[in-house]
Amino acid sequence: MTSRTRTFLAALAVATLPSVDAIAAAQSADEIIAKSLAAKGGVQKLRAVESVKTTGRIKTPRGDLPVTNWTKRPNLKRQEMTIEGATQVVAYDGTTLWGVNPKMGATPQVITGAMAERNRADADDFDSVLLDYKEKGTTIELVPAAAGTKSGPHLRVTRKNGSIQDVFLNPDTFLEERIATTVEQGGQKVVIATELLDYKSVDGVMVPFRIRQVVDGKPQGEVTYTQVQFNLPIGDELFKMPK
Repeated sequence: MTSRTRTFLAALAVATLPSVDAIAAAQSADEIIAKSLAAKGGVQKLRAVESVKTTGRIKTPRGDLPVTNWTKRPNLKRQEMTIEGATQVVAYDGTTLWGVNPKMGATPQVITGAMAERNRADADDFDSVLLDYKEKGTTIELVPAAAGTKSGPHLRVTRKNGSIQDVFLNPDTFLEERIATTVEQGGQKVVIATELLDYKSVDGVMVPFRIRQVVDGKPQGEVTYTQVQFNLPIGDELFKMPK
């Protein structure tokens, strides 16, 4: 074998192997994900949660209102909010998003459009996006921190359908503290961020008791929970639109 042939084969071998930096980054991302899941209570405890009921209050332009949420595997959800003594309902049964708006009467209505698509995507997020992400067809990469910054780990999550989320972890606890995604609204791209605050332990699982939504840097709403309950016996009929 000539020296030229050996040089060519060596170059080919290097070109076909992943770089050392790529391998290290992948390992670091998995290590960070493992730390985050452990900080939340561990994989087994997270997988064991079948339903969640939260009770609290939500800040809206109409004031500080009582709100109750139910979620259940795999993708069922219902929210009830009391406004001026009347109950507003938004629910998803795994196929149809529907709601009851007291100002429009007591008859349940199917909800369509962008709101339906966002709620459908949210319902599919029963678990943290980090849990069992490979089995879901999701890829996660570690985004390098800017020079001189002391921010926590930044993970870029790309789902099987191509949608992208940026997950920012607390540098000390490794708990999720901000999740951001870019969406189109009115023909313009906006960044919708969810800030997760005031974590407390519930049955050994760390849960954010305050959640704030921010759109393009401007606060849009905030929920504060007074109670979070896991694995209550919740029937599927709670999520279905009444006939």
